[in-house]
Amino acid sequence: MLESFWTALTLGGGYNAVVVMTGLGALGAAAGPVGAFMILKQRPLLADAVAHATLPGVAAGFLLALFLTGDGRQPAFLLLGAAASGATAAGAMHFLKDGARIGEDAATAAALSVSFGLGVALLSLIQALPTGGQAGLNAYLLGQAAAMTGAEAWTAAIVGAAALAILALLFKELAAAAFDPIAAQAQGLPVRALDLATTTLMLALVAAGLRAVGLVLILALLVTPAAAARFWTDRLPRLALLAALFGGGGAYAGGALSAAAPGLPTGALIVAILSGVFAFSLMFAPKRGAVSAAMRRLTLRRILARQGVLAAMTTGRPPAKPGLARRLGWIDATGAQTLAGAAAAAQWAWEESLRARYLDERPDEASRILAANRPLREILSRDMIAELERGRP
Repeated sequence: MLESFWTALTLGGGYNAVVVMTGLGALGAAAGPVGAFMILKQRPLLADAVAHATLPGVAAGFLLALFLTGDGRQPAFLLLGAAASGATAAGAMHFLKDGARIGEDAATAAALSVSFGLGVALLSLIQALPTGGQAGLNAYLLGQAAAMTGAEAWTAAIVGAAALAILALLFKELAAAAFDPIAAQAQGLPVRALDLATTTLMLALVAAGLRAVGLVLILALLVTPAAAARFWTDRLPRLALLAALFGGGGAYAGGALSAAAPGLPTGALIVAILSGVFAFSLMFAPKRGAVSAAMRRLTLRRILARQGVLAAMTTGRPPAKPGLARRLGWIDATGAQTLAGAAAAAQWAWEESLRARYLDERPDEASRILAANRPLREILSRDMIAELERGRP
């Protein structure tokens, strides 16, 4: 299993596997940053609604292909139908939100429920037809990348590459419109057109990813890489780059794992890998991870405990945590202050007096000075500390 996975991962799994993995990688690399903009605009569920709204389009494309060619399983008809119904649902949501002044959540829920219900009804109709039923359409529900043709894989790769190129060209404008649409509009940027461009990119990726991941799991490909990347950075360019790396790498690895184990569904494998990346980021990201947050809280408790001991020692009171004071060498076995303890208490009292003087002169910097929980020499310059010692502002 591991040997087969490594062979597929290093492009040794055959032409068809390489093409499928390339298409999946390009699709995931584009889905990550597009999902980042969807999260930034607080519209992650829009992708889910559009994905579910493709179901009636897939069913309608099947019926149209059946009527015109006698074979309903024509990928071009199915994908065009999916794109058309997804675009219709996205337009309906924008109309309900902007024109009818309905809340975005309500508009999303309405479009999702109506379109998905229509799709289920059409699938029931197809199943009752004497032409093989809906066999083959399940691949668009749950994905079946292993059965993708070369044309479908190349289509996914081209759509992903085109989406990445458009994002690179419009990145600054899209970022400005996403962060502050009012300010962007005042600068003369076409905010509505940029919003439509983001939705169009998302719709194109959803349609291209139906065959690989399926409409049920496509949301994970759009949202999970961006959500994982958010734990690692606060800057949008880095966020988009990390989301692209996570999405592209996860989709590529999922395709390789599916090639090594043909019995496992590719879409589910991709989602499992991306979920693992998200879980690792949630736990171990240096700034926002749960482990680093727990370490910061532990460090803060230790700092506050030390400060409490020093505050008591400066007033001559016995410290509330004598064990800590003895471990630090600030008091002896009898509870009397040592020379090291007296020096530490004097240093702390001196820094607190300077800190209070600084905050009296600059109260607007209280959050920066107090939240740091570090010695002043690590926060302020030597010249500033010298001025405080002389009593000048």
